[in-house]
Amino acid sequence: MCATAYFPPSDPSPMLKTVLAFCLLVITSSTVQADETSVAKSLQSRVKAFHADAPKEELKLRVIYFHAADREPLSDYQDRLHRIVSDIKRFYDTEFTRIGLTDIELPIEMESGKLKLHTVKGLENHDGYDYKSGQKILREITANLKGVIDPEREFLLVLCGLCDKREDGSYFFYSPYYGMGANQTRGICFAADCEMLDTRNYKKTEEWFRYDEHNGKHRRTLGDFNNLYIGGTAHELGHGLSLPHNRELPTEKRKLGTALMGSGNYTFRKELVGGKGSFMTLASATRLMCHPLFTQSNKSRFDRTTIDVSDIEFTSSGKALTVRGKVQSNIEPFAVIGYSDAEGGDNYDAYQWTSEVAPDGTFEVTLDVHKPGNNALRLSFCHVNGATSNASYAFTANQQGEPNIQVLKDNMAIASLEKEMLSGNILQAREFAQRYLQANPQTELKPMFDYVDAFHTNPKLVKLAQVTQNEVFLSDAEATSTKVGYGRPTRNSYVPIKSRQDGGFFLRPGGQFHAHGFYAHAPSRFTFDLNGEWKKFTAVVGMQGGAWGTASAIFIVKGDGKELFRSDKLRTTHVENLDIDVSGIKQLELITETGESNNSGCWSVWGSPKLSR
Repeated sequence: MCATAYFPPSDPSPMLKTVLAFCLLVITSSTVQADETSVAKSLQSRVKAFHADAPKEELKLRVIYFHAADREPLSDYQDRLHRIVSDIKRFYDTEFTRIGLTDIELPIEMESGKLKLHTVKGLENHDGYDYKSGQKILREITANLKGVIDPEREFLLVLCGLCDKREDGSYFFYSPYYGMGANQTRGICFAADCEMLDTRNYKKTEEWFRYDEHNGKHRRTLGDFNNLYIGGTAHELGHGLSLPHNRELPTEKRKLGTALMGSGNYTFRKELVGGKGSFMTLASATRLMCHPLFTQSNKSRFDRTTIDVSDIEFTSSGKALTVRGKVQSNIEPFAVIGYSDAEGGDNYDAYQWTSEVAPDGTFEVTLDVHKPGNNALRLSFCHVNGATSNASYAFTANQQGEPNIQVLKDNMAIASLEKEMLSGNILQAREFAQRYLQANPQTELKPMFDYVDAFHTNPKLVKLAQVTQNEVFLSDAEATSTKVGYGRPTRNSYVPIKSRQDGGFFLRPGGQFHAHGFYAHAPSRFTFDLNGEWKKFTAVVGMQGGAWGTASAIFIVKGDGKELFRSDKLRTTHVENLDIDVSGIKQLELITETGESNNSGCWSVWGSPKLSR
């Protein structure tokens, strides 16, 4: 009726405008749903065709209940968890149907019509476990259930009864709450149990609940607490099934609510009390439709997947960024998910779009929502065996959210240059740089091209005592001693040529290119004899581009044993600029320390470390 409604040619009344707007929204939403459904059905048909000749497996999500040695399982845990896990299954299955998928559901291990729980009593008392104890608990589970469950080949939801009620009526959680080690071969996730968690409490919006967890003290209604923690279990289960974070598009927000793998744990089942609930994005459903737990097939599940992405082309019109290319693999890639992921936010704010990869490997996906500033364009290729392969390209968007295509092209060029440099193909890298500069005179990569043109594989280091110029880069000078936490220090590049390491070739602390500098895995120490002949030391310090978001480093400069500078804890894109007076200093030390409890991924870089007279 809305589509055929007639309005007179004169300006319609406010009421008629409202009706018209509503009708257009309904029509648009129906079109969006129809498009999503047709894409989902086409993608699923590709997956089904691949597995049609495979033996049917009996793969199940297996649920483990863990509690400390000095604590019993929490009250009514078996019936409560049956209701909770059944509701999470209902959510997943209902979303598959809404999206348009058929013959797919979340398979749960059951026994006599009830959720089967594998209960494990920990080796330590309650004070031996905390939020970070996931690996410890997994080791204990593996030993306890040896011969029953194989964490290397199964999909496990571990519910931890690590929650105590205090005398004041509040609760204290000391449970892990995250996913780990998930792909198509295995998947493990942890969530917390509490005697007050129950699907029967969703509608209790006036009873207050107080609790402490790893990130602080909280006070919520009992209903909100159940939304959050049961929704959190559904969210972590997604991670255990290899789903990354992603958020809903603005159009999805208005119609469907919040994406489960975004902040959907906060809104899970809110529709029961008149609010907007949570939903599964097509991107998440696409990654699940090929997962062995849902295909019930082990065909090619344990094969190593290789991929080659070529012929990438970027075009834009306003906010719309279209990516075209070709992907080839030993395992058929049937879908591509494009993520526009703003800097920071741990991917919770990554918008997502899903498109089919043609049988010949060509693909096209258009992304039309971007946050202003630095972004990553991530392409995730979904393979029919449940594996995913990824390619990533950095770009920027202006205040209107319009993407900068030249930045994308430049980052593609950097990747090509680094591939040649890492392979030792210096001449090919120089030829590529010349061609790219001629075709893209507006590029900002000329300093990098100049570096490639002047690159020498074995530069001769100078002795500081013999330097007559007024400036010198310390990465070109001999050090009296060097010490690094892992590997070896590298001068003027991230890794030496002919290296198999990942992370690129060029030094790029915080994403900024530096032709001169040190890469040193923290903790590290470089010592130089200045002999009191220099006045100023400058540098840009930060983590190598691509460093893990969980890794950090602290940069310290000492002169004759006295601390002259100490940075904040620096992560990913954060850098600090140094300008330090070293007048009269005889011994200069450049030191990095890890900012964490371990030094994993501490790729610290001293960019353009320069002495001046």
